[in-house]
Amino acid sequence: MRASYKWLAEYLDLADLSPAELADRLTSAGLAVDAVEPLNRGVERVVIGKILEVRPHPQADRLKICQVDVGGGERLEIVCGAPNAAAGLVVPVALPGARLPGGVEIRIAEFRGVSSHGMLCSADELGIETRYLPKRDVEGLLILPEDLPLGEDVVPHLHLDDVVFDLDLTPNRSDCLSIRGLVHELSAILRRPHRFPASVPGPRASGECPIQVRLETPRCPRYEAQVLEGIAVRETPLWMKMRLLAMGVRSIDLVVDVTNYVMLEWGQPLHAFDADAIAQGTIVVRQAREGERLVTLDGQERALTPDMIVIADPEKAIGLAGVMGGENSEITPSTRRIALESARFDGASIRRTGQALSLRSEAQQRFEKGVDPAAVSNALHRATVLLVQLAGSHPVGPPRRVPAEADALKPTVISFSPQACARFLGVDVPEDEMYACFESLGFGVARGEDEWRVEVPTRRSDVQLPADLYEEVARLYGYHHIPATSMRLPVEAPESSDDLKLVRKVRRALVDWGLCEVRTYALTSPEAEAPVAPSGVAVPLLRPMSDDRRTLRRHLLPSLAEVARYNLAHQVSGGAIFEVGKAFLAASWPQDALPEERAVLGMLWFGEREGNPFERPRPFDFYDVKGVCDALLARLGIQAAYRVSHHAYLHPGRQASIEVGGVMVGTVGELHPDVGDRYEVGRAVYAEFDLGRLFPLASSEVRVQSIPRHPASRRDLAVVVPLGVESQALVDEARRTLSERGVLRMVRVFDVYTGVGVPEGQKSLAIALWFQRDERTMTDAEIDDAVEAVLRAWEAAFGAKLRS
Repeated sequence: MRASYKWLAEYLDLADLSPAELADRLTSAGLAVDAVEPLNRGVERVVIGKILEVRPHPQADRLKICQVDVGGGERLEIVCGAPNAAAGLVVPVALPGARLPGGVEIRIAEFRGVSSHGMLCSADELGIETRYLPKRDVEGLLILPEDLPLGEDVVPHLHLDDVVFDLDLTPNRSDCLSIRGLVHELSAILRRPHRFPASVPGPRASGECPIQVRLETPRCPRYEAQVLEGIAVRETPLWMKMRLLAMGVRSIDLVVDVTNYVMLEWGQPLHAFDADAIAQGTIVVRQAREGERLVTLDGQERALTPDMIVIADPEKAIGLAGVMGGENSEITPSTRRIALESARFDGASIRRTGQALSLRSEAQQRFEKGVDPAAVSNALHRATVLLVQLAGSHPVGPPRRVPAEADALKPTVISFSPQACARFLGVDVPEDEMYACFESLGFGVARGEDEWRVEVPTRRSDVQLPADLYEEVARLYGYHHIPATSMRLPVEAPESSDDLKLVRKVRRALVDWGLCEVRTYALTSPEAEAPVAPSGVAVPLLRPMSDDRRTLRRHLLPSLAEVARYNLAHQVSGGAIFEVGKAFLAASWPQDALPEERAVLGMLWFGEREGNPFERPRPFDFYDVKGVCDALLARLGIQAAYRVSHHAYLHPGRQASIEVGGVMVGTVGELHPDVGDRYEVGRAVYAEFDLGRLFPLASSEVRVQSIPRHPASRRDLAVVVPLGVESQALVDEARRTLSERGVLRMVRVFDVYTGVGVPEGQKSLAIALWFQRDERTMTDAEIDDAVEAVLRAWEAAFGAKLRS
């Protein structure tokens, strides 16, 4: 919220307070001022002048020589290149020795043989924020009203001698989104009376209002309309234009500028319709119909829903209530009659409409936070008076009000205990001081012995509870009066669960092995998860902040791939990342129960691993990742088996499920090339563990074995088996066969071969077996017997034959 110092000073005596001091007082009372910005950014010795004569420059086609009257009978010859320079215009003139924003100093200069005694200025050259000015005021010279006195300093006439406060208001202080609210606030802070009118009488009007109003929705409890005709003047006066600029609102035309001016002054949004565009002279406030469409003032066609409030006539919608008007009722240069609207709309409905249509306006901001019911009629009267004064209009009949009689504006009455307030604040505030705080805020107070009854006016809708009154006392009495106290409470370290200990253990291990932990959003979109095709349905958010974050994630791969894609796009050659996060699974939605929250460890290796003197850079592969999975399982004391898996998002033949006792606890595999391309990560390897299944299997016991005193013996076997036989099955069968003998220490597959010398439909597996006893060295006969037992078991179970 921006606020003009000069505008505030019209209603309050601020002569003894500089803008900086006033900003400090506001901030100390809870209304934070982020910046104090003077509108004059270095303009000196710039006066008002009138162009008397313009002739072309003899040596330059784009330059003109202007004779300029700067008052006091002084005429200057100034060379100008502005396309709109013409005789009779009143413009800002920078005299020799003048200074402009950016440290520019004006001197007598020569342009192609002609001396220029100054400079004619545009709005941009004076440091004015041109984005808030109409197009005609930013193209070429800034044209001033003809009645300004020549030779006088342009700064006060352009209202550049003002200072703007940039206020960072908390959401509950919607009353301060207006000059009226800030004046009341400053009056309470400074304990000074203000001159802001309590009400505005409407202008006298004879006859009957030609507009009828029907309310067909409970979301509009109050609607008022005033018809005016005869718009004689279209140009917004300079003072209003510059005041809107100071408040950060763009000037459009006189009618729209008046409605914006009154909104900033009273906090009540208004809208003006072309009265002749309203069919049958009837305004209908209703909910939009299914499939109804409206072209708004920005030229966009909007698809409306029944949750939106529209202003309509019996034939069509003509505006989105509280958000934006319709193009079919827009004020144009040919408009002769206008209908001014002032109303109260349901704030939640206005907020939903703006979010659904991606619209944001000053009016919407005020409606969604809540407007003062007492301002509805007063703002309408104020705008009518201004249009009568500035545009030469006259009202046609009194305002049409629905309901005809305004609801009694009952103040909120709160019971207040001075003793409870003092205990709550921790400081003894005198009761007379509390009374003075409420009185300065305009609150009515009926004092009792133990309890007071405080009446809060409708403009302060944020004050509803005794605690709100305590806050008002603290703010106005001064936070600096409240002593700082140190909280001394016994603090005990929370007990850590076994799962949290295991999570910390996993994190430490992965970081030690070169992985980087990341934290990503638990929110995603169905489009981002489509390549993974996770099970279940996506759980949507009720009010998503963006389209990319509108559902709960069902898989960690899209989140990790987003991190990988960002790094690869920023010239990172590759890396390994992991996250311990939640995946949310639901068989259907909506459902009675909340979605299942699955704790998951996700890991992703992308790009290339760094080279070293002995190895060139190369892409990460399946076995890099499997090694980390094996090490992690060993760290947790878990022995797992790898089985063939068939996940569509992983590369066929380069993936496996990780099982413990027949229960799948994880997955590892290279991404399918199509999935890698969809996520823009190329060749990458992904692994995940379901921590809910993994952690119950983990062991915290540390087993120590003495170093074997007797050597182990290795036997390498090459067997031919059908292609469909998993190597893990042979490893498991060997362990089962020799489990009672206790001599098999390790089994490892070290080669797989198909091709010449191996029958079609079969493959050769090379498997190493290590044999060892603790008490003595094994004999060759014992080892041969164990090998024979394994070969017989393999042949019986899989048809395995020793490769010759």
